[in-house]
Amino acid sequence: MIYLDRGYIGCFEMRDKKTGKEQLEKYVTQLKDAGHTRIIAPIDGDTWHKYRAVSWSNGEAPFPLEPQNPLWYNEVFNECGFKPLHKYSSYKFSLDNVTPLAKTDKAFNIRNFRESDLRIIYDISLQEFNENFLYTDITFEEFSKLYEPLLPMLDEELTVIAEIDGNPVGFAFSFAISDTVILKTLAVRSEFRSSGIGAVLINHVLLVASQKGIKHAVAALMADGNNSLKIASKYEGEKIREYILYCLEV
Repeated sequence: MIYLDRGYIGCFEMRDKKTGKEQLEKYVTQLKDAGHTRIIAPIDGDTWHKYRAVSWSNGEAPFPLEPQNPLWYNEVFNECGFKPLHKYSSYKFSLDNVTPLAKTDKAFNIRNFRESDLRIIYDISLQEFNENFLYTDITFEEFSKLYEPLLPMLDEELTVIAEIDGNPVGFAFSFAISDTVILKTLAVRSEFRSSGIGAVLINHVLLVASQKGIKHAVAALMADGNNSLKIASKYEGEKIREYILYCLEV
């Protein structure tokens, strides 16, 4: 489908290259006729929802919330004139050698997730992601619906909140699938960035996961060039997937 107000294409699947290209070209024409000079795809309305196309895979099974598509989708985007706008990657690494980090200069506590903490995660996310590429606001009701399917999967010890003097300053949102913990979202309030809180939050989750017998972790859907890639580097992650968000200038 198309998002006429934003110039986006998303929420569609291609049955084969021929019909996929025809449909994509039809969407492009509709958006051009609506006055858009930059068309972005695939994106399901905004970056809170699913976006990006898988452009390379090492064959590892997909994980929940990850985009899934045949790799030939990328050929169709290329043939229709789309170019990469942003690239992303996911990495997998072993928990065998995870060790505790040294304490930070900033004193803070880490506590386990409670269902009421979804509001805290929402508030911090809106505050800290509002300068992200293609950011748009979302209501708490919309946010809750996105996370609703995940709540049954959550282990309260693998999604954690960082607090200073009882005030939430960051969170790590993670969940386990079989023998793998998925590191989905990490956020720390801007005034406490570069204090090591984020690194300690991730390390805490990995240590807890290891104690539970979980063998691997996936650092999921990270923008290339983002500081989050330090996680993959620190723990010697192996790239398992690449993704592309495409753009067509018309």
